[in-house]
Amino acid sequence: KKQARAIVNDVVEDFAPRLKLRPHRVMIRDTKSRWGSCSSRKTLSFSWRLVLAPPEILRYVVAHEVAHLGEMNHGPEFWKLVESLYPDWRKSRRWLKTEGNGLMMIG
Repeated sequence: KKQARAIVNDVVEDFAPRLKLRPHRVMIRDTKSRWGSCSSRKTLSFSWRLVLAPPEILRYVVAHEVAHLGEMNHGPEFWKLVESLYPDWRKSRRWLKTEGNGLMMIG
């Protein structure tokens, strides 16, 4: 979890200022159904299992949740924010859909 916290925090600190946004808090959790989430109180939560995925997958999930700080839905504006942070998001999203379940079973 400590390793996950350090890596995720570094990526959040890279992405959030680009959108001029700031999370209230960043948490690492032991979730088995979600890679990340963003609460209405601007708390970003991430699964520790992200550190087991390739680095670009972690960066996509962090970009996705940071984008929710600006848009709490999955509409066109949200995906523009994701794209501005991580242009190759489609490839990473596909990887999560096909390979992600295996990682969720670890631990």
